[in-house]
Amino acid sequence: METAGSQAPSWDECVEILERLPAMPLDTRVEALERLVRNPSPGIREQALRIGASVLPDSRLTEYLREPADAALRNAGSEILKLRGGRSLPLVIRLLQDPDPDVALQAVLILDRLRDPRALEPLHAVLGHPDPNVLQEAIVAVGHLGDARSIPHLLPFLSSDLWVQMAAVQALGDLRSPEAVPHLADRLTDPLVGSLAAEALARVGGEPAFHALAFCWPAGGVEIDDETMLGLLAHVLEGVPRPEEIGPLPRGFREALSARLHDRSAEARTAAARCLLALGASPWDGAAIEVLAGSRPAPSLRPAALARRQDLIPALLAAAGEPRAWGLQLAAGFPEQVPAAAFLAAVREAAERLESLPHLLQALQKVSVPGLGEALLDLYLELAAGSRDLLVPALGTQGDEVRSALDARTDIDDADRLVLEALLGKPMKEVAQAILDIDPSSRPGVISRLMRIEGLVTLLPWDDWLEEAPELYSALAAEAAVRCGLAEMLPGLRARAAVMPSVPLIRALGALGDREAVPVLAACLEAAEDLRGTVLESLGRIGGPEARAVLSSAVLSLGASAEARTAFRALAACAGPGDDVLFRAAAVHPDWQVRLVAADVLGRIRSPESSIALTRLAADPVPAVSHRALAALEI
Repeated sequence: METAGSQAPSWDECVEILERLPAMPLDTRVEALERLVRNPSPGIREQALRIGASVLPDSRLTEYLREPADAALRNAGSEILKLRGGRSLPLVIRLLQDPDPDVALQAVLILDRLRDPRALEPLHAVLGHPDPNVLQEAIVAVGHLGDARSIPHLLPFLSSDLWVQMAAVQALGDLRSPEAVPHLADRLTDPLVGSLAAEALARVGGEPAFHALAFCWPAGGVEIDDETMLGLLAHVLEGVPRPEEIGPLPRGFREALSARLHDRSAEARTAAARCLLALGASPWDGAAIEVLAGSRPAPSLRPAALARRQDLIPALLAAAGEPRAWGLQLAAGFPEQVPAAAFLAAVREAAERLESLPHLLQALQKVSVPGLGEALLDLYLELAAGSRDLLVPALGTQGDEVRSALDARTDIDDADRLVLEALLGKPMKEVAQAILDIDPSSRPGVISRLMRIEGLVTLLPWDDWLEEAPELYSALAAEAAVRCGLAEMLPGLRARAAVMPSVPLIRALGALGDREAVPVLAACLEAAEDLRGTVLESLGRIGGPEARAVLSSAVLSLGASAEARTAFRALAACAGPGDDVLFRAAAVHPDWQVRLVAADVLGRIRSPESSIALTRLAADPVPAVSHRALAALEI
């Protein structure tokens, strides 16, 4: 029959215990922690474990690990020792020699989790443990430490009982040392551990591991299916730095791979293609590329098998779809080996095949071939307006050639020509004057495309434009003011927001911290419901007593509505000591994101009352909230 102390306390009971915990005597506190770790709530249990890591002595934790009939305490002891990290090492190493094999096993598992290299020799000493479970986990833990000095300690277990053999093979693979290859190769034909040995060899990688695997395929002798073996071979080959120096292949090896390009299994076909491509040029390159392209449903990065196949750049650039993207990525890696005709063709077709545009942009930063300026200019003009900005870095890299091509063209309209000239380095004063000279209806489009160019915005008559045509220039002026930090534009923006508020204007007032705009924004909060969220965010960015007063009023009036979340976040961004009352009350708000914000603010504004609210939030059923509160309590 369970005692009261061994029963899991309720959530409310746990919250009450946590609130009283700091004032409890040590003995009572330990007893309280032992009750808290039984609660299934992640927030409560995690907080109890973290507190336990700070206050529980080694002797108590050892008692927990030796508790035969209380799984909750045993688990708590283990988790606390893991939380302590390196501080646990001396105690856990001592526990390796505990007469109780269950305690020794827990010690091994803790050391495996800690991955501390100082545990290597103590774990070597455990490799003679009489309990098979302890021995097996110790072997695995030694492998995870990744020290090749462990190989001689592991070799005797390759001829032990099956489960110990399996652990030793796994550990030798985890060590990733070439010294382990011959010992793993000897186990490849073992009917029980051969497949594990093959996987371990693949983890070790390198030329010796490849030859060991290749020797057994397709000759057979390994209890492993073709799909898996081909996948392991591909993995190893893709990791060999210079496959062309891999040495003689087994007789008929490439031919056997080529036959698998037509296998019923898609996995086998793909793995065979990867192997063939990684091995270097062969008559089956085209078929292998086709298989790889067909195995990838969406565009992706260049396959690792092609990483050193610069010889395939012309063929890949001439292909369609994903292989072209692979060719462009190879071109960026080997720019000196890119054929001009194939690359220019890829540039000219990029406007129609936008899926390869990101990879083309990468290549354009590196590749330089005759005629590229004209092809790049054509591509810029053919792209949709929203995509043209992507080419700006390439225009800078190929500036001289693009400028020559632009000068030779007469079919480009004034707006596009002006934008291109500015991007190619035309002096800013001349650009500003040219903007004033073009048709007013074209100005916003040109300015928005050139906004990023340093020095241009300050040369333009924004105040005049806001008076003459506010409907045309308001959004653009707001963007310019924010981008360049032009506080002198605030009076005009503020006046326009009072008459005709809009998202760009309101955001600009907030971004520039315009405290004089608080009355205007407060009026917008009442009058423009569709702008309420943007107004709240801007008030939070402005801050100060006036903005906080407006936000506090909004928090109270919005209650549990969807907009309350935005209001709380805005107030949190500028909260001061007097605002903690609202956030303490928010600890029980029905919206978990509001409670998350409350945890952040209460962690900054510390007081005894805030700590009580944080304690409640630490037991929140939403993990994000409880973790944030726990972190705040630990500061």
